[in-house]
Amino acid sequence: MPTQKKIETVQELRERIERCAIAIAADYRGLTASEMGQLRRAIREAGLDLKVVKNRLFLRAAQEAERPEMAELLEGPTAIIFGYDDVVAPARAAMEYMRSARNAFAMRKGVLDGQVLSPADLQDLATLPPREVLVARIAGALLAPAARLAGLLSSLLAVPPGRLLNDSLFTFCGLLEARAKQLEGA
Repeated sequence: MPTQKKIETVQELRERIERCAIAIAADYRGLTASEMGQLRRAIREAGLDLKVVKNRLFLRAAQEAERPEMAELLEGPTAIIFGYDDVVAPARAAMEYMRSARNAFAMRKGVLDGQVLSPADLQDLATLPPREVLVARIAGALLAPAARLAGLLSSLLAVPPGRLLNDSLFTFCGLLEARAKQLEGA
């Protein structure tokens, strides 16, 4: 017969599993109490949750949340890092802790969008730039052609129309000659 505490723990884990975008399993064996406190602090500062789980309770919570792939995270004593918004932040926080602490802590596996990630996948994920940087890069790539067109149009407005037509034809002829030479050489 399950105790009330176990029922509450399963419910809490189920809610976290349902909300999380990414979950990372880590091996924490060999960490001292102070190192575990530093780890919890580092994870909390990144806006994430760290939970040391009992495997049976976590398995039951994953089944209730209808996320059976989460069961693959369990092997031996397990700490789970839950990330809710940014999928890169949990991997980055764990990698930074591993680099700075140089202790027994190690990422084992992760689950992202129903797929199980290996430790190498998690390391690759941790090296991605933050979401804001990626969005800025995409926006810049989308805006660059429009900015170039605006620059060309503004430079065209500064040139008198007769000269513009003459220069354009001269440039076009030069481009055609260059392309013809290029094709002859190939």
